[in-house]
Amino acid sequence: MTKKIFFVALILCASLYAQNDYVRIDNNVYQFLDRMEALHIIHDFNSFEIPKPRKEIAHYLKEVDANESHLDKIDHQILDDLKKEFEFEMYGTLKNSQSYIDSTYDFISQNAKYFYSYVKPKKFNLFVNILGEGQVINQSDFENKSNLHTEIGVIGGEISGTLFDKFGFYLRGTNGNVFGNKTVAKLRPDINYNFKYSLDQAAGFFDETEGYATADFKYLRLKFGRDQMQIGYGPIKSIIDDNSPEFDYLGMNIDYDFFHFSYFHGKLLGQTYFQQDSIHGGINVVAEKYIGYHRISFDISPKFNFGAGEMIIYGDRPLDLSYLNPFAFYKSVEHSGQDRDNSFLFFDAEDRSIKGLNIYSTLLIDDIDFGKLGTGWYGNQTLFDVGIFSSNLYQYLPLDFGLEFTKVDPYVHTHRTDNSNFTNLGFNLGSILKPNSLMYNINLNYRFTYRINLKAEFSYILHGANPIKPDGTIINVGGDEALGHRTFDATGARILDGDLEYSRIFSALLSYEPIKQYYFTINFIYFNESLQNSVKNNQLQSYFTLSLKL
Repeated sequence: MTKKIFFVALILCASLYAQNDYVRIDNNVYQFLDRMEALHIIHDFNSFEIPKPRKEIAHYLKEVDANESHLDKIDHQILDDLKKEFEFEMYGTLKNSQSYIDSTYDFISQNAKYFYSYVKPKKFNLFVNILGEGQVINQSDFENKSNLHTEIGVIGGEISGTLFDKFGFYLRGTNGNVFGNKTVAKLRPDINYNFKYSLDQAAGFFDETEGYATADFKYLRLKFGRDQMQIGYGPIKSIIDDNSPEFDYLGMNIDYDFFHFSYFHGKLLGQTYFQQDSIHGGINVVAEKYIGYHRISFDISPKFNFGAGEMIIYGDRPLDLSYLNPFAFYKSVEHSGQDRDNSFLFFDAEDRSIKGLNIYSTLLIDDIDFGKLGTGWYGNQTLFDVGIFSSNLYQYLPLDFGLEFTKVDPYVHTHRTDNSNFTNLGFNLGSILKPNSLMYNINLNYRFTYRINLKAEFSYILHGANPIKPDGTIINVGGDEALGHRTFDATGARILDGDLEYSRIFSALLSYEPIKQYYFTINFIYFNESLQNSVKNNQLQSYFTLSLKL
């Protein structure tokens, strides 16, 4: 008993890594369920918004299990692995799990692993894991003939639990350190925008935390906290991607039969600057900034889903109660509030009527004047995305592939005030695509075995950059989300106006899990870019990562 108390106290007092009843966005279960949906093995699974609750994921895994005769050999084995990972949510048991506190703990077991677990059915459960990660990043710049690398170590833990099968909690914390080149380490997004690392890059220390509380009332779910989210179809999300720092938000979901409603209101980071103070040594000032989101969607048939939603970005003032109301049209609310904010309207659809093939599309309207369509007026700002996800070769090859096209008009995501543009801490809330861009993407996912997987992706991107005169003056053609239309800018802005840039980006990610919850990944990203002012970017980034979850 003393041993148990000691280890639990150690976990709760340290800065650890924890997880609640939502499945993190990097979990491979989402791609597995996308494939199952495309093959008509399950129905009504829609990955437009993730993360999703573990209970919901378990529901679909049970549906796959009931139709396992339709799976190939590798997916049979993947399902068996997932049934261990989600055993408690699927069956309420832990027969294929082990805890370090128990004397039978085996570090090389193929069962699910917990550092500590406690279950009292229908009343309370608690799961604790410790995480470790080591990573080596190498950057080869062929233009400048340089080769740099860095080593990174991360340690943390995770705690998740549920009370009375309705109330859940999640806590995650990690501490890391950079031991090599400090600039190369910033290729990792979480380090690039980490405040602690930016404050003293020479020290090499960075930290991160997530956490939230949830309440699940069957058809209604509430969530308050912070974690990473993705909204949109395909590998590059058109609405919100993991390109910017996590933010805190209050969320709500209603799911009943064919009807789905989702909402959140979050706190972003606006413009930042350092204010000198001779007495206190200076103060970091961050402008107030917020985001609101809601979406309604309908499963019109078992094979077709349609959704419509809105977003609002506002800042330079305290929390606006008008946007806390989930059931109001943001555009009308914005007008009644004297048109100070940045609103977006979007529509999305997914068709699954052809077995093995998902066809999806999203249209985001930042602003539009139907009377000026086709004139090149800068105010007509839309984002259009269309793509396919295919498992049509399922009977012959363990291969999924996708094709996607995205068009982002000039000035999309920008706004006339800096603290209302579509950014968080200056990073685009959406994908890596800037306004005034076109992208063609092809992606492949090949399963060598149930534990060895290869993802490959190629993107060809065209971007109209804002020209810069020799004296530093910017000619605005709507190519930068941080620079909205100014009164003296041209009123016409057609797609790819400005300095045309070409980007060819190839990536390959090989993942291997030799032992359950021991992960080894190799990721290569090759950039071949022709940028404005005759700048060439020709580099290879490689990431070698070993991570453990005990």
